Amino acid sequence: MKTKGLIYILSGLFFLLLAGCNKDETVIVADSLNKLNWSDRNYEVINQLITDYGKGGIFYDEDKPPYVVLDWDQTCAHFDAEEATMRYQLTNLKFAVTKDQFKNDILKDNINGVTKLSEAYHSVVLADINKDLVNEYNYIYDNYLAPGAPMTLSQIQATPQYLDFLVKIPFLYDGYCDTPGIEADYGYPWVLYLFAGYTNVEVKAIANDAIAYELGNKLAKLSWTSPAGYVSFSGPLSYSYKTGLRVLPEMQNLISTFTSRGIEVYIVSASYKPVVEVFSGSGNFGYNVPAGNVIAMELATNANGKIMSEYKAGWIKTQRQGKVDAINRVIKQELGKNWDPLFSACDSDGDYEMSTAYPDMKLTLIWNRVKGGDIGKLCKQAVDEADKPNPRYILQGRNENTGMAIPRSESILLGKTQLQLLYP
Repeated sequence: MKTKGLIYILSGLFFLLLAGCNKDETVIVADSLNKLNWSDRNYEVINQLITDYGKGGIFYDEDKPPYVVLDWDQTCAHFDAEEATMRYQLTNLKFAVTKDQFKNDILKDNINGVTKLSEAYHSVVLADINKDLVNEYNYIYDNYLAPGAPMTLSQIQATPQYLDFLVKIPFLYDGYCDTPGIEADYGYPWVLYLFAGYTNVEVKAIANDAIAYELGNKLAKLSWTSPAGYVSFSGPLSYSYKTGLRVLPEMQNLISTFTSRGIEVYIVSASYKPVVEVFSGSGNFGYNVPAGNVIAMELATNANGKIMSEYKAGWIKTQRQGKVDAINRVIKQELGKNWDPLFSACDSDGDYEMSTAYPDMKLTLIWNRVKGGDIGKLCKQAVDEADKPNPRYILQGRNENTGMAIPRSESILLGKTQLQLLYP
């Protein structure tokens, strides 16, 4: 991190020297992006975009300075910080929600007329898993969370109630997102309601600890399973997840280069705004994006600044079309930049609309997760136009086993060794 910081400082000095040598004070830098592990073609295309549209470029318009919109999880950083924070919260029992709030406000037996999860989630009845979670949270609260509770963290972590709770919260979250009629529109905000009772400052502290921990954790796929012999309404369940987080130096440098060339960077994420602010913020993990440039999910707070288990009134759910709606409201309307973003970076279906809705957007970078669906269509288009002089989409590979970009369009998925280009 310190070495990269020195590189950025030296790059900035290089810009200043060029500006000082240029009599008409126009900064002209043809190639300012570090090569790192970009593919040769992507490096060339991104550099050309910056050269043409950044300060000193032939298309730079100081009356309409360009801006870019970047997804966060799996795009600016490797793996998902929001989900990593959820697991950290669970394993360390960082909860401030009361028993009544948990039962009555967070858990619902009927969501949009749906009363059970999809077949992929064993058609678990919501009322059954909710009974389990209420019983287990009550036990955890009374024995650990409540003032004067008798157990230590290590003691409560050895109980079957804790071990089953650990599995069923993320199982329910994934099940919501995968169940027709519930889906991510409900699931993404729901998992944030577990922060109820904390302030945003306290959530940032939890997120900072979670991110720091996962940056040092191994990259692997693990699972949690309900304890053997434990009797519950919904039965034994299991939850699989990916451990670890990694920064992406390519994105750190890209953000720095955009900024130094007068191209403003905005993060547009379906994660909780305070969590993204911690990871992306100045002086934290090397990205240095101002908090005011983070557009993400937000929750309601009460008069004391405590988070409530409800979404912020009037604010957009920043996933899929919601990302476009948020860009239009915050950047185009409130900030008065009523022109299209120059560039987007993405990795999944949740970014599809943000990367296709704007006719004047020049380039979209897709981090290749070898996925189908809507993002798979854009990946296929990126491959088809890879040799065109001005591609609309470019595909960048990485090795999920190391968390590092690789200089090609293919990726190596976690636990695999072979390169893969497109979803089968």
